[in-house]
Amino acid sequence: MNFLTFLKNKREQLGYTQNKFAKEIGITQPYYNNIERGEVKNPPSEEVLDKMVITLKLDTISAEEFKYLAAVERTPNIVLKKIDMLNKKIKVLENALKEKNLSKFSETGHLEHLIPVFPRISAGLGALAEEEPTEYISIPGMKNIENLFAVRVNGDSMEPTIKNSSLILCRQCQEINNDEIGAFVLNDDAFVKRLKVTTNYVALISDNPNYNPIYIGPGENFKVVGRVIKVINDIA
Repeated sequence: MNFLTFLKNKREQLGYTQNKFAKEIGITQPYYNNIERGEVKNPPSEEVLDKMVITLKLDTISAEEFKYLAAVERTPNIVLKKIDMLNKKIKVLENALKEKNLSKFSETGHLEHLIPVFPRISAGLGALAEEEPTEYISIPGMKNIENLFAVRVNGDSMEPTIKNSSLILCRQCQEINNDEIGAFVLNDDAFVKRLKVTTNYVALISDNPNYNPIYIGPGENFKVVGRVIKVINDIA
């Protein structure tokens, strides 16, 4: 439920007309009408909200929810997305604290220094991952981590370069150079391979010679997800 729906429902439950309710809280009816329609440039002040809480006879919990919804209503989407991301990091951190798994987190405790770890790569969520990160890690000395993510590698197709169960650190991008190792999505299947581009074909190559190249044909759904910049073998 949003702020406007909450306000209108409570007002109508108490039998207030818009005009009577506006008078009770000390504002004009046109201004209140604009509030309920969501057409005001300046949302209700803290003083007006307090008067609304009293007039609507809200208990402490309902009053907190009411004011929270009002705050969200006037918060830019970019800020809300940032808050949501931080809340997810806090949730993961809290779970880690419960499990006493503190070694996976920065000793400084700054959540913005943490890198998300995904269990797999898929075509969803901007070609990153459909599910939430399973954990967050901190790598001392690593800078510009805003577009970094990590993925646990399953399989030996990239050995000896990347061992099975290694954690790869990737920088999100949409294209990489020939012969570079990257994370890719091909027809909704995820791969960590070396990109090979020639005049005759484009293929994903395994460093393990026991695996055949994966050739990319015309019309296939192929995406570069990120460039592998580091292989981590010492994080369990």
